[in-house]
Amino acid sequence: MVDAVPGGAMRVLGPLPWGPRQGIGDWVLRLEFRRAVLWLPVGIGLGIWAYFAWPAEPPVMAILAPLPGLMLLALPIVRRFMLLRVLALVALALGLGFALALGAAVRAEGPRLGAPVTATLEGRVVAVDRAASGAPRVLLERATLFGYGPERTPARMRVALLEQQGEPVPPPGTWLMVRATFFPPSAPVEPGAFDFARHAYFEGIGATGFARNPALMLPAEEAAGARAEHAPGLFTRLRLGLSALRLNLADALRARMPGRAGAFAAAIIVGDRSAIEEVDAEALRISSLAHLLAISGLHMGLLTALVFSGTRAVLALVGPRWLPLNVKKLAAVFALCAAAGYLMLSGGTVATQRAFVMVAVALFAVLIDRPAISLRGLALAAIIVLAIHPVALFNPGFQMSFAATTALVAAYEALTARRRRREAGREEATGDEARATPLFALRLVQPLTSAAGAVLFTSIIAGTATAPFAGVHFNRVATWGLLANLGAVPVMGAWIAPAGIAAGLAAPFGLAQPFLDLMGLGIEWVLSVAHGVAALPGADHAVPAAGDGVLGAIALGGLWAAVWRGPWRVGGVAVAAMAAVLWQADPPPRPALLIAAEGRLVGLMGPEGRVLDRARGQGYAAETWLRRDGDRVSQEKAASRPGFSDGEGGARLGQMPGGWRVAVLKGRGATAERQATYCTEHTLLVAPRAAQKPPGRCRFIGFDSLQARSVAVHVLPHGTLSLVTAKATGCRRWQVGWRRCPSFGGTD
Repeated sequence: MVDAVPGGAMRVLGPLPWGPRQGIGDWVLRLEFRRAVLWLPVGIGLGIWAYFAWPAEPPVMAILAPLPGLMLLALPIVRRFMLLRVLALVALALGLGFALALGAAVRAEGPRLGAPVTATLEGRVVAVDRAASGAPRVLLERATLFGYGPERTPARMRVALLEQQGEPVPPPGTWLMVRATFFPPSAPVEPGAFDFARHAYFEGIGATGFARNPALMLPAEEAAGARAEHAPGLFTRLRLGLSALRLNLADALRARMPGRAGAFAAAIIVGDRSAIEEVDAEALRISSLAHLLAISGLHMGLLTALVFSGTRAVLALVGPRWLPLNVKKLAAVFALCAAAGYLMLSGGTVATQRAFVMVAVALFAVLIDRPAISLRGLALAAIIVLAIHPVALFNPGFQMSFAATTALVAAYEALTARRRRREAGREEATGDEARATPLFALRLVQPLTSAAGAVLFTSIIAGTATAPFAGVHFNRVATWGLLANLGAVPVMGAWIAPAGIAAGLAAPFGLAQPFLDLMGLGIEWVLSVAHGVAALPGADHAVPAAGDGVLGAIALGGLWAAVWRGPWRVGGVAVAAMAAVLWQADPPPRPALLIAAEGRLVGLMGPEGRVLDRARGQGYAAETWLRRDGDRVSQEKAASRPGFSDGEGGARLGQMPGGWRVAVLKGRGATAERQATYCTEHTLLVAPRAAQKPPGRCRFIGFDSLQARSVAVHVLPHGTLSLVTAKATGCRRWQVGWRRCPSFGGTD
C-alpha cells in the first residue's frame, strides 16, 4: 500500500505489526518520518557515549557492533514494517557509534609512562605553546628517552621549558635535547571532572613534564631520533612548515600590532593564544565572548561568507558574456579553497576541523543546487566529525557549536515556514491597498530594523542554546552575555574580519599596515565591550556541578524540539526546561571532603564553603574544586576560611556531617604513633604516606588509596561514608594497566 506522508514523501508501508492501521500508525506518519534521518547522528553519538561509559574495555571484536543492525535490515519481514525498520536503523546507528569509538581508541594506542621519571629526552618539536605559568611548552615526537627502550617510550611528549622564558623558543622542526621530569597523564582531580588522561591518550601524548635546565637545540644529523628514521615525508615537511609559518605570522602580527590587539589578532588568525593576557582572557570568559578567540564556526563562517559574497560580486561584474560559468558555484569553490587554507594556517585543531566540515558541507550543497544551510546538512556534518574524531562528542566546543547552529537553523526554518503559511493564506490586496506605499522614512529604516532584529534574535537563540553547556562544563553563566555579543559580534563580522582579509590580500604588496591598524581599532572595541560587561554587577554567575544525566536530558529535549515539527515539539522544550530548573533548584550535593592524588591537597566543605589545607600549590585542583562547588573565590581565600584546626604533629582536623571527624596527617609528623592516636571511631584518617591502617576503629585513606588517584568522600543520609575514586589506573585503554583487567573474552 502506498501512503502519502506529510511533507510530500511517499512511503511503501505494510500493515503495522501491532494491528490496525488507524491510531498509532497515523500518529507515526504525522511525525513526518522524512525527518527521522536527522536522528542518525544522535544515534551514533549515543553509541559513542555507550563505549566511553562501558565499565571495562570491550574486546576488539566489539568493533562488529553494527552487524546486528545490518542483518536486521536485510530481513524481508523488517523491510515490510516501518516500526521494525526504525528499530533496525536505531541498532545500526548505535552499533556504528560504538564501533567508531572503539576503532579510534585502538588506533590511538601507544606507549605511556606508568610512573614519574627524570631523564634526558630528545625529540623533534612539532608544536609550541605556553603553559599556564607563561613558560614556553613544546610538543615533541620521534622521542628518545634515554634509559628507556623504544617500546616503553611514548611517541609524543609535552614538556614545559621553565628556564626558557625570555629565550628564543625552539621552532617546529627543531631537534631538542633536555633533561626533564615526566609524569603519566593525570587522572581527574575529582570524580566527574575533566579526564586529562583520556584527552592525552587520543591526542597521542604519553607523558607530560617540565624542565628546569635549559634546552639544547641539535642539528638533525646529530639527533639520536633522526638516525632511526629516513628523511621526513612530504606530509611531515608540510606540517612542520605550516607550524613554523604560524609562529612567524604570530610574531609578525604582534610586532605590527603591539599590545593586546596583536595578541588577539594572532589568536583569531593563526590560533596562537599564548600572548593573551589573563585579565583579558578572564574578561572575555565572563562576558561570554571567549568564543571569539577559538577558531571555530564563527571565524570560518565569516571568512567563507565574505569570500563567497566578494568573489560572487566581482565575478558578476565580469558578466556571463565573458565568463560562461555559474558565478554562484564558482564563488563557492573559491570560498571552499579559502576555508581549506584557513584550516591549515590556523593549526587544524579539532574545533577548526569541525568548523571546516560544516562549511564544506554547506558549500558542497551550493555546488549541487541544494539548500546551503539546513538541518540535513548539519546532520551530515555531525556524522563526518564524529566519524573522524569520536571523542569530540565530549568536547565543549563540539557540543556548544552544534547546539547553537541546530537551534538557529531550526528557529529560522520555523519562521520561514510560518511566513510562507501566512503569505499563502493572505488574500490578494485591493487596488487601493496595492497603490498604497509606506513613507520614505519608514522604507529607509526598515532594513536597519530588520538587521538589528536579526542580530538580536540570533544572539538570543544561540545564547539560550549554549548556556546549559557552558554551565555544565565551566560552571558559569554569563548574565550579560547577550549584551556583550550584541556589542561585539557585529563588529567582528563587519569590521575585524573584513580588515583581516584585506590585510592578508595587501600583505604581498607591502600595504597591510593600514588594514591592520583598522583591525586593531575593532579589536580594541571588542575588548572594551568585554571588560565593560565583565564589570557589571552579577556578570559572572557561578553554578554548581550538574548531576548525571542533566546535560543529556537538556540536549535530547532540545533536539526533539528542533527536529520534529508540530505541537509535539513542545514536549522537548518542556523536558529541557524541567532538567535545567531541577539542576538549579535542587543541585546534587557536593562531596564533604575532596583529596587530590597523593594527598597533595585536601578540601573540606566548611560553614562558609570549601576550605583548603594549603594556600599555594595544586592550583588546577583547587580551581576545579571551587568552580564545581559554584564558588568563585581564590585558593588563598579558600585556605583562610574556618573549617580546619591544627592538631598535634601538624595534623589538620575538621568536622563533617553525620558526626564524622576528619584528621589529615602529612609530613614528618605522620608517625605510626600519631596515626594510632587519631584512629578512633567516627574518624576519617587521611595519611597519604601510610602504607597500612593503624590499629583503631577509624576509616582510613592511605598511600594505596591515593596513588595516582583522587578521592571524593560523601556522607550518606544514614551517616555512613561513601568513597568514590577517580583513578589513572583501570580497565580502559587510556588508563595504566588496562591489559591486566578482564574483558568480555577473559584477560586482554
